[in-house]
Amino acid sequence: MTVYLIDGYNVLYALLQAEGRGASRQSMDLERERSRLVDRLASHMAGTSHRAVAVFDSKRARLERVESASKNVEVYFGSFSRSADAIIERVAYRLRRDETVVVVSSDYVLQQTVFSPSQERFPVVRASSAQFVAEMMEAARFTAKTSSGPGTAQRVEDRLPADVLGKMKALRDSLQDDEGRHG
Repeated sequence: MTVYLIDGYNVLYALLQAEGRGASRQSMDLERERSRLVDRLASHMAGTSHRAVAVFDSKRARLERVESASKNVEVYFGSFSRSADAIIERVAYRLRRDETVVVVSSDYVLQQTVFSPSQERFPVVRASSAQFVAEMMEAARFTAKTSSGPGTAQRVEDRLPADVLGKMKALRDSLQDDEGRHG
């Protein structure tokens, strides 16, 4: 199983940049955007054995775990005494013996700490926030394109082989011609 340790705000800002909304940070509803990110993470992890731990910096007095949208996604808010980076470091070291750990952050200091040469016995995989967001968005596009579940708008002609579609169009055209002559 793979565990993705997500530097919450770092990934959130990369997502906003990818969506072309990076310049509007001051006017955004931060709570709504965090919730939106958690929902996207839940969708991205759905149907896999992977899980994500999203950690956000906070000005709260103590570390808080928040119930999330999925069994595959845990959300934590740091505190005055523990930053999101410190939590990610601690969790990375705790998990790396048992699971594949991917730390998702573009924070240089965090990367240097978690990926230090002294930790080679239990390597951690690195993913930049932009890279992870691109993978998440591509997976969502692929799922939307190939999904045939409820709520997915697909036309019959999109699912027919080209030769069958050609015959159906020819039949339709001949019926319209007959109707035009007799109508």
